Amino acid sequence: MKKILYWIQNARAYALPQSVLPSLVAVFMAAGHDDFSIGLSIVAVLGVMLAHLCVNLFDDYFDYQFHSEEVREQTVAEGQRARIAKSPYLTSGEVTPKKLFFVASLFGLAALLLGCIVFAKRGLIPLYIALAAGFLGFFYSGKPIRFCYHGLGELVTGLIFGPLLMAGVHYSACGALNTGLYVVSIAVGLWVVNILYTHSIMDATADRKVGKKTLAEVLKTKPLKLAAAAIFNFTPYIFLLISLITGSLHPVFAAIFLILPLSIALFYLLYQFCYHPEREFERKWWYGPIEHWDAICEQHLEWFAIRWFLARNILQFASLIFIVCSLLK
Repeated sequence: MKKILYWIQNARAYALPQSVLPSLVAVFMAAGHDDFSIGLSIVAVLGVMLAHLCVNLFDDYFDYQFHSEEVREQTVAEGQRARIAKSPYLTSGEVTPKKLFFVASLFGLAALLLGCIVFAKRGLIPLYIALAAGFLGFFYSGKPIRFCYHGLGELVTGLIFGPLLMAGVHYSACGALNTGLYVVSIAVGLWVVNILYTHSIMDATADRKVGKKTLAEVLKTKPLKLAAAAIFNFTPYIFLLISLITGSLHPVFAAIFLILPLSIALFYLLYQFCYHPEREFERKWWYGPIEHWDAICEQHLEWFAIRWFLARNILQFASLIFIVCSLLK
């Protein structure tokens, strides 16, 4: 059990809410359907969790091949802001790349076995969705495609954790799809992109040196970077508003606009980072939870955490609102 927990921690289990909450949204949106299955819903969500951990481990494996951690440490030594120690268990020599590849494959195999249960009950549609998501996830940083090294990593991740994940879980849960699910999944996908894009803006220097071409690097200029940030932060509200007006979503989903101030705050902080990166900002209570804040302050990573956690909290709060709205409609 200790070994399993060890590898779950190495696989960045703290990021699991980015897949679990969208999965739960899809389940609750499917709950009123005649063919809804709580058993298949649980199997699908567990499969998504294992697949997420698998992809994270493979991402560490492929990043290590390009020595990205050494570059990040050098960047910090030169006095530039960058987040380091993404995979210390690997860079310290505690785990070999060969063992990491083996364990990542085991996580993937476990996810596949759970998927087979769903495929046996629901047919080929969830299989096609899972294959598409698996392909995109593996080649996020894997050769020969390496989406994240060509400015496509954020968009690919948003597609995986938004439309593909939610459609797959929803169909697994009830054997059908609907317009409301599509709209919500697009909004969720954009907010997932927003998390990675916020990260890439702040880690642009280190990513550039290791050869990882993120979307922030592709856009280059500050106005273009901020324009993209505005799209990822605010376009979901536009989609949802249109759906509310046209009746594609129940009026109760208007509660999503309660988190609009968080998106405005994040965009402001990203603007300040682009033009005044030296400025420090206090943590506001309404930004939501920021775990291990004291440790973050000791490492002088407040500048990174306050923005990244705010982007994450937007997704988490939105997902919780969607779940509650699904129960109330």
